[in-house]
Amino acid sequence: MGGFVNKLLENGLNILKRLNDAGYEAFFVGGYVRDALLGIASEDIDITTNALPETIESLFEKTIPTGKRYGTITVLINRFSYEVTTYRTDHDYLNHRQPSQVIFSSSLIEDLQRRDFTINALTMDKDGKIFDYFNGRDDILKGQVKAIEQPNQRFKEDALRILRAIRFAGKLNFDIEYATLNAMICDAHLLKKLPKERVTKELDLILNQPHFLTVFQYTETIKLDDVFPDLMHGLKLLYRHPMKLDLITLFVLSMYPNHHIHIEDWKLSNRQIKRIKNILSIMDMLVEQTPLEIIVYHFEHQDVLLANALLAHYDHQPLMDKDIIEANQQLPIKKYQDLNLDGRDLNHLSVDKKQIGKIINQLVKEVLLRTIENDQEKLLERAKQIAGELNDET
Repeated sequence: MGGFVNKLLENGLNILKRLNDAGYEAFFVGGYVRDALLGIASEDIDITTNALPETIESLFEKTIPTGKRYGTITVLINRFSYEVTTYRTDHDYLNHRQPSQVIFSSSLIEDLQRRDFTINALTMDKDGKIFDYFNGRDDILKGQVKAIEQPNQRFKEDALRILRAIRFAGKLNFDIEYATLNAMICDAHLLKKLPKERVTKELDLILNQPHFLTVFQYTETIKLDDVFPDLMHGLKLLYRHPMKLDLITLFVLSMYPNHHIHIEDWKLSNRQIKRIKNILSIMDMLVEQTPLEIIVYHFEHQDVLLANALLAHYDHQPLMDKDIIEANQQLPIKKYQDLNLDGRDLNHLSVDKKQIGKIINQLVKEVLLRTIENDQEKLLERAKQIAGELNDET
């Protein structure tokens, strides 16, 4: 990590130097400067400058016009990437999330004024000198997240900043400054106007912060469960029994046992949706006391452990983790291909070909429950019996 951080800084300083040598101002801005003052290693560096986007592109060999319309050019150096953004002022935000017009500026202070929190408005030049126009260093010493100037204005410009304040509090274990928190409470309803994918992405980030008790404290304070009724059940459970979790877990707790959510509206990935549905199924199976061998055979090991842990929120006595681990380790087969026969061995049976899958599934179940050995001769004999039973049903 140390080598990465040193290279990140070295390349970043070279960008500042090249811009300065060309006659432009340039500074590290935001998270990197904040984290440097806190003694935290950063994994990325953002740069602000009075050079226009076209100038930035002309000064560096490899660039990507990531957000050129908004003044941001990504500069690539030695496999590191840096977002370099022209000073700007924003006018008339649309839908509480994006400016209708961006005007490039020659003033660093004007650029910093439009940012979210004082601790993110610190800048540093190539010599390591820090410029602090909004007392961000004092707020770091106080351990607080404070909006720049008028907090209500900041949140009306971009309502997602309400969740970002909670994220920084959860990351740094900071308090949220009184006036800022009051504005968050008043303006929390604006979050409803944001596209769900933006909210989902930010929720995923804040739930993964190390100080999760702080996160839950502030989501409860701003009544996030009222803003997003879909998540009400899960959030209320977590307020009573806080635990480190992720977005998947929040949705599972919100949906179990019978709380309907239009999960597709939240723009989760197909993989996330599949995991949520799997964990919900596992929870049902555990409550119904489905044999553990069946559960651990059909589902991912980590999902079974998580489903079992989450049942503790519902006055259900969970199993011991070691029992789940042992059941998984001692499975006689891990997949149906481990059976000592396959579909071709069953082709001679006088049964509809569509029934072959049912026969194999039944054999898998019986082998898992150890009511039959995984022996080819015994499996074939049992397959004939099952085939007969299926024919009798039809």
